Amino acid sequence: MQKVAIIIPCYNEAKRLNYNQIEQLLIKTASDIFFANDGSKDNTVEVIESIVKKHPERCFLIDFKENSGKANTIYKAINQINLEDKYDFIGYFDADFSTPASEIVRLINELSNQSCEFLFGSRILLLNSGIKRKYYRHIIGRIIITLINLKFKLGIYDTQCGAKLFSKTIIPKAFNKPFYTSWLFDVEIFIRLQKQNLLKQGIESPVFHWKDIEGSKLGWRTGFKILKEMYLLNKKY
Repeated sequence: MQKVAIIIPCYNEAKRLNYNQIEQLLIKTASDIFFANDGSKDNTVEVIESIVKKHPERCFLIDFKENSGKANTIYKAINQINLEDKYDFIGYFDADFSTPASEIVRLINELSNQSCEFLFGSRILLLNSGIKRKYYRHIIGRIIITLINLKFKLGIYDTQCGAKLFSKTIIPKAFNKPFYTSWLFDVEIFIRLQKQNLLKQGIESPVFHWKDIEGSKLGWRTGFKILKEMYLLNKKY
């Protein structure tokens, strides 16, 4: 069985960290959970510390004092954990559990049945599916990935689902330097892997349940920021 570490990046997530979801991960997987605090201004650290106190052998706090954004927090945390050389795979999942624990458990279990270097969730909206996504967010997402695939030809349906797992051997290749973007850092990962001819070593796995959680930081205005980042990706890669 693969030894897996889960990173949950946290910025002001005190009210959204769902202990029931976290407990499901602890019960149904053998994974360790690392809460990467991104300089939160609320009592996120106190909430995390209470969880760590209950599960000191499985839950850990990585406390970055300065806020630097989700992309940089994941970049720092995944490299820090990988240096310990204790885990076969390290993944990251959103703190709001928009991808529920049941899906995370399934993705982790899939690692044992698949031969791959990375695996990530994909929100494919089908009739009567369990994907509950705001329509405008779905439209923004489809426009973004269509433009990205036209330019970079990644062949990926959903780059932005916050459910991804990477092997310890591919992490130094995908996370070898900080990201240029904040909203599209996932796309940067895939572009880096593509340029090293490593995309075929990954698996895009449909998630059957996913939902928008209140308090999400993505809105219409973010779409314009994303367009700027797409220009930046084009320039840098």
